[in-house]
Amino acid sequence: MKSFSNYKSLQLHIDSLTHTLHKQGYLTAFFEKPVFKNDTTYTTQLFKENITSYVALKNWSTLPNSIKKNARLKKSNIISITDLQQKLAYWNALLSDKGNPFNSLQLKNISTKNDTIYADLHFEGIEKRQLDSIIIKGYPKFPRGFLTHYIGIKKNSLYQNKKIQEKVQQLNSLPFVSTIKPAEVLFNPTSTQLYVYINKKNANNFDGFLGFSTDEESGNLVLDGYLNLSLRNNLNYGEEVNLTYKSDSEEQQQFTVQAKLPYLFKLPLGVEAGLHIFRQRDVFSTTEQKIGLNYAFTPQIEALVGFKQYESADLNENEFILGTVTDDFDASFFHLESRYVKKQNSLLFPIKTKVIAHTEIGSRSQIDITTNQLKIGLQFSHIFQLNRRNSIYVANNAQFFNSNNFLTNELFRLGGILSIRGFEENSLRASIFNVLNTEYRFQLSETIYAHSIVDFAFTDNQAPQSSTNPEPIGQNQLTSFGVGLGMLTKAGLFRLNYANGTSDDIPFEFGNSKVNLSLTAFF
Repeated sequence: MKSFSNYKSLQLHIDSLTHTLHKQGYLTAFFEKPVFKNDTTYTTQLFKENITSYVALKNWSTLPNSIKKNARLKKSNIISITDLQQKLAYWNALLSDKGNPFNSLQLKNISTKNDTIYADLHFEGIEKRQLDSIIIKGYPKFPRGFLTHYIGIKKNSLYQNKKIQEKVQQLNSLPFVSTIKPAEVLFNPTSTQLYVYINKKNANNFDGFLGFSTDEESGNLVLDGYLNLSLRNNLNYGEEVNLTYKSDSEEQQQFTVQAKLPYLFKLPLGVEAGLHIFRQRDVFSTTEQKIGLNYAFTPQIEALVGFKQYESADLNENEFILGTVTDDFDASFFHLESRYVKKQNSLLFPIKTKVIAHTEIGSRSQIDITTNQLKIGLQFSHIFQLNRRNSIYVANNAQFFNSNNFLTNELFRLGGILSIRGFEENSLRASIFNVLNTEYRFQLSETIYAHSIVDFAFTDNQAPQSSTNPEPIGQNQLTSFGVGLGMLTKAGLFRLNYANGTSDDIPFEFGNSKVNLSLTAFF
């Protein structure tokens, strides 16, 4: 026997039992009013008739498709009485997501036969709601193009609460903002206002590493260097500016600056431009300039159409034969590129998947000689998440260069921490190459991970062999093995890599190992 502390708690218990009986199909069940018996006792009596097991919807054929397609019923118009409330709530949410948040569902024209209720399902509500205005709170200078095209929330679109909340959460994949709380809506008699709450974040970072290796001729320790500066959204346009400088043991210097301005005039159009200068002392110097217009189909998919211009100067005074090794040349290319980038909310591994395919069609000019050329490239990377701590990272970079003849100063350059690890930076030349990078990653905590390094590469060098191009003509296979460590600290992301590379011409030696240190600082 159940006891109660007062009459109110008794009445609440009776109401709860009545509600449970109604859900079970005893739709007319009720308790008579409790009768006082003595100081501690009340009595009541339950009245219930035959159970109702099913509800048949008579107007099923005329109901909206959004209800019929999501009915999930064993028989199209028959609902179990125990599922009725859940189904009505689910269907009401579906209708609400069609732009009518004040809709209500009701059963009308009810009749009973045996254990089944026959009724018409009616929905009532005011006119569909549209977003009349979108108000940004916390970061009023947020670039509106990202709101319209990156997450797809537009003025005058239907109010669909579930989709809006999901889209607003996508803002967290942008490195320069974060959501403060879920979006809210204010319904006025004649307008609907959406409030989005976001915060601006500092998304700039500075990256650098030091590399130690042994000079093959002198045996001395050699120091390599690399610096990278990335600036994001400092002007509140969502712009990106990346600046890179490299100097390595082969007396090579590189300078690169790239800029991207997305969503011009609140359209899914953007402009990209870049400058890349490479100089190998006393051999050659090459300048690459590019400009292009990109179009964002979705937040993950972009296409680019552009133009590239190459200018190269031969600095080697001992070479006189035109077109055999290095030579002055100009080259112009029409550039097409498509990208797919899927991000994830992780400071250690912010990019889940990346695919970039590009082609360059153009020609090289040397005095009175013009040579048609074609470049094709495909880059791919993906993180296979095995479980919370374990994952496998795979990346592949394939590049193809087609020409009647080749100059050393126009070949692809590879090798180093951003290519095949365990080799000197830009020490390899190729007209065709494929590099496969793999890592098994074990996450020790939310901020620390260790990983293996296993890289494979295939190169094909078709430029004539000389002092400026010491690699033999033809194909070469390379491998590298090593280990690495990554750690997120207060200063930034610290990474340590140790790798040793071998090839058909380079045997394994501990002295050829490369150690790279990098620290990406956020500010």
